[in-house]
Amino acid sequence: MDNKVRELRIQNKKTMKELSKETGIGLSTISNYENGYSNPKKKNAQILAEYFGVSIPYLLGLDDNPVLVNPGSAKEIFKGFAKVLQGKSTIENKITKWTPFGDDLAIILKELNQSEALSDYIDFLASKKDFNPILVKAIKEFIADEKQGLIPFLINKSGAEDSPYHYVWEAWVKILTNTRDGKKRRRVRNN
Repeated sequence: MDNKVRELRIQNKKTMKELSKETGIGLSTISNYENGYSNPKKKNAQILAEYFGVSIPYLLGLDDNPVLVNPGSAKEIFKGFAKVLQGKSTIENKITKWTPFGDDLAIILKELNQSEALSDYIDFLASKKDFNPILVKAIKEFIADEKQGLIPFLINKSGAEDSPYHYVWEAWVKILTNTRDGKKRRRVRNN
C-alpha cells in the first residue's frame, strides 16, 4: 500500500504522535497507514489531505500532483474554459482537478485494487464456467493496475453529452452549484 502519509509527515517534520494529536486520527491507525497495512478511508483521507494541503489522489499514491485545487472556484473554471477554447485541453487518464468526484474515485480505486475479495470472486466465477485462465489472469491484472487509468478516463470523459457516463458529470456539477449557492446564501445571511 503505497500511500504518502509517512513521506508527508516527515516532510512536515511531525512525529506520528503529533500527527495523531493534530488530526484526531489514532496513533495505531497512522502507524498502519505508514507501514502499508491499510490505507485511509474517506473521512481520514479527507482529514489528512487537508492537513497536508494535498489532494486525496496524491495522498493515496494514485497521482503525482500534490496540488489541492478547488475545481468549483471561478478561477479554475475560467482556466479550464480557456484551455478548451484554445484547444489545449485533453481528456486525461488519471484523476485530476476536473475528475467528477475525484476524491471518492481515488478511494474506491484504491480499495478495489487492494481487494482480495474481488480477485477471489473472479476466481469463483471462472471456476463455475469454462473461462480461459489466461484471460482471467489478464482481467485480474487489468483491474489491479492503478496505472491503467481506464476508469478515470471514462469518468473524465463524462462531461461530453454523448458519454454513457454523463449522469456522473451532471451530478457533480449539481453538487458544486449547490455548494457554491449555499455559501453565497450563508454570506448574505451573515451580513
